[in-house]
Amino acid sequence: PTPEPTPTPTPEPTLKPVSDEQLDEGYLDAWFDDSVMIGDSIVAGLGRYVTGERNKDRPCLGKMRIVGVSGLTLRIALAAEQKKTNGALIFRSRFMTVSEVVEATQAKRLFILVGVRDRESYSEDELIAAYDAFISAILENHPDLRIYVHSITPTLKEFAMSVRQTADMNRSVNERLRAFCEEKGYTYLELADLIRDDEGYLKFEYSGKDYSFHPNDTARAIWVKLLRSCARDEYYAGIWKPEEPVND
Repeated sequence: PTPEPTPTPTPEPTLKPVSDEQLDEGYLDAWFDDSVMIGDSIVAGLGRYVTGERNKDRPCLGKMRIVGVSGLTLRIALAAEQKKTNGALIFRSRFMTVSEVVEATQAKRLFILVGVRDRESYSEDELIAAYDAFISAILENHPDLRIYVHSITPTLKEFAMSVRQTADMNRSVNERLRAFCEEKGYTYLELADLIRDDEGYLKFEYSGKDYSFHPNDTARAIWVKLLRSCARDEYYAGIWKPEEPVND
């Protein structure tokens, strides 16, 4: 079923509200300045979209660093974090682990989106355990880092059938991932439900040209809205305060 729209949160009485229009204009984009997002080719695609917006002089997620590597899986990222392999990410012209990228950028927030191909080799229990080990390894080096975990995004139905991963399986693992984040105190970002069709697969009009699981720019714009809504939630909750007044 289509999820109910999330109501716009109400700020504390001492804060001025930020409308959806202001949010789209980048009023709170400074929140992303000390943030890093890591992931696979889906994240790399978002990086290209954000760079394109910035090149058009449109504010887009502040100075967030977006580091996506095609073929990156949770299994690969975890092995690198545990020093079993070389760094899984390419940043500043060399291989780095996620912890090393966080150190290099002095990030305070880490956004994670991996797992779309891990369901082919991990059971639900194994996947959640891998997330736990992966994030725990990063926090050993950066205990004050705030963690934001995206839902595992859906794929087109034809691709899902080819890898034997149904929409119900995607929803089920995301329910487990949400519960895991709530238990650990991480922020869970429900992107998957925003880009599903009525059957639960990636909407064709939101898909790229590869007929698999990559979203297009229409879906990426929805993704940026989701990220900005997270910034507003933390602003309203008093978790983050901008250095400059948000509006007059």
